[in-house]
Amino acid sequence: MQYLTRVFTQINDFLRTLSVGKKIAMVMIALGIVSGMAILFLWAENTTYVTLMTNLGGEDSTNIIRILRDKHIPFRVDQNGKSISIPPESVYELRLELAGMGMPQTSIVGYEVFDKQSLGTTSFIQKLNQKRAQEGELIRTINTIHGVRRSRVHLALPQKSAFLDDQKKATASVVVDLEPGVTLAEKQIYGIATLVSRATEGLDVADVVIMNADGKILSKNTSDPLSAATAGQLDFQGKYQSDLEHRIEEMLSRVVGEGRVVAKVNADLDFSQTNETQTSYDQDGSAVRSIEKRSDSMNGTRPTAGGSAGSASNTPGQTAAQKNEIKSETSRNNEITNYEVPQTIRKTVRSVGAVRKLSVAVVVDGKSVKKIDKDGKMVTTNEPWTPEKIKEFELVVAGAVGLDRKRGDTLDIKNMEFTHEDFEEVQKFLTEKENKTYLENIVIYSVIGLAVILFFLLVVRPFIKWMVENTVDSVDTFLPQTVEELERLQKSSAMPSLEDIMPVLPESLDPNKVEGEMIKEKIITLVDSNPHKAALILRDWLHESPGKRLQEKAEMDSELSA
Repeated sequence: MQYLTRVFTQINDFLRTLSVGKKIAMVMIALGIVSGMAILFLWAENTTYVTLMTNLGGEDSTNIIRILRDKHIPFRVDQNGKSISIPPESVYELRLELAGMGMPQTSIVGYEVFDKQSLGTTSFIQKLNQKRAQEGELIRTINTIHGVRRSRVHLALPQKSAFLDDQKKATASVVVDLEPGVTLAEKQIYGIATLVSRATEGLDVADVVIMNADGKILSKNTSDPLSAATAGQLDFQGKYQSDLEHRIEEMLSRVVGEGRVVAKVNADLDFSQTNETQTSYDQDGSAVRSIEKRSDSMNGTRPTAGGSAGSASNTPGQTAAQKNEIKSETSRNNEITNYEVPQTIRKTVRSVGAVRKLSVAVVVDGKSVKKIDKDGKMVTTNEPWTPEKIKEFELVVAGAVGLDRKRGDTLDIKNMEFTHEDFEEVQKFLTEKENKTYLENIVIYSVIGLAVILFFLLVVRPFIKWMVENTVDSVDTFLPQTVEELERLQKSSAMPSLEDIMPVLPESLDPNKVEGEMIKEKIITLVDSNPHKAALILRDWLHESPGKRLQEKAEMDSELSA
């Protein structure tokens, strides 16, 4: 406690000696260090999250969150509750695990509803499960289509009746939720309707209604044959016109330049179906096919009426008067001759969509010509095409679209100057904006770098210097200042006595012996540092005269003494 009290006293005395500016600097440095440590710890605790699954339903989100909590895995959920994010180190393993558990289920039940059946299931429950399973399987199949995020299918399957007049038609409704920016093509819509109708007994394609998540009906009114036929005809007409326009623009753009030609085609098509049967006979090529002859003859007599007139002749029992007889003889001959006449029967079915009339309008931009102006600069001018060139364009376009003047087709090609958008100002504005952003980034990072450098020069470096200087001074302050403090520390065994610190020296020392030991140590050090030179010196000593040896010995003694 005395030691701690002395430490706090010395710190208090040190703080009193500081000026107000140094105290404020110390407080600011302390706050900066604490703030930096707090930011460092917060950054270390800030975990990066990666999306685990998106576009989840409410039930699937609840089940997945429950699993994550059981596994003690941190997670984040967006505001809509449709996306869940977790740390990246476990995202792939968890996806595989959830897939093995059959999640996300999105509340879709297929034919697995029949995996577990009880003996007490009624026929109504069986039919309901069958309808539910059929709808679930259709939903799973529709969801595999590219661009479809989720879907719902509702089947209206009436009960079968023993009478055909009482049998009702099956209907279906499909709702598709598409990905952002995705639009289903007409072929895809018709494919979904065909899929549902072919998978459901007694369901026609015309009885399937498809709509998007916004409530817009995507399928056409196929329940009305006339409306369906009209829609199909308009689609065919639009595609035919677009094809001709593309032909014209692609061909002329090679001559006048890309984006310098606009073509529009109006096609009057005949969608009426005509069946013709034509029969022709060849009278000159006739021949006898068969001859049929028949002869009839008849001979006989027949009585004629006679006698007196009145009732007496007709009274029974009276003798009839003698009657006259008439003889008849008949004969008849009949001959039939059949001729075979060659005939030709032609049945003609006229195709639907025959062209009645074409109206083609083409607008061509002027010709770009580079010239040198009065100042000697190269400029680009727009000159109109010559009438001969326009005539060539007409011939080429007429051949490309199959123009028939006898049919009443028309073709107009006009040379007009196009208005070209000037993107120089826009490009200049974008360039200035990019340069401004670049300069702002340079200024921001320069200020940050300068602030860091100034912080180290004005704060960290003086603080380190101040700490070093005050640490050296504080060492003296911690040492005992008086003899009484030194004796008090020795009594409390806080520090050793002088007898324990001082080394023990022998009572008597031989100076010659000490000097010889020192010379020996010096010679050993020299030999170890340069053994080659020492070997040469020994060799010279062995081969030289004693006088010279004494001289070298004196030189070595002088070197050792130095």
